[in-house]
Amino acid sequence: MRTVYRVLAYLLALEVVVQAAAMVYAVAGLGRWIDNGGVADKATLENDDQAFSEAVGFIAHGINGSMVVPAIVLLLLIVSFFARIPRGSWWALGLLLLVALQAELGFLGHSTPLLGLLHGINALAVFTVALVTARRAKTPKPVPAEPVADRAEV
Repeated sequence: MRTVYRVLAYLLALEVVVQAAAMVYAVAGLGRWIDNGGVADKATLENDDQAFSEAVGFIAHGINGSMVVPAIVLLLLIVSFFARIPRGSWWALGLLLLVALQAELGFLGHSTPLLGLLHGINALAVFTVALVTARRAKTPKPVPAEPVADRAEV
């Protein structure tokens, strides 16, 4: 279970990278599309027909952030109860809270752009805590037994 815990924590850190990459891909594509004469408005962005191919990054970011990432962190919390890692459940719970905050900041960022800024900063916190959590789950190296000194009876 310790290995499953560690893999899930590393996977969560990887998901933060995927999230950032998906967003940058979409925003860069949007910028190029606008430079080529496209007009971005609410109707364009909410239309089922993608105006530019990179818009798939917005979709991937939304699905990944609202379903995949929460599923991984919930699995991590469940596994933490069986992994026997010192304070492992607390680290997993901390990640769950950070991910919940991340989702809320993402949803609220649509109406309050300043919260979108916090969404990016919190993503770095999720990434860092996920890496620390994974590293804490490493199997401890066995401590070599010290030789017992021969006792001479006096």
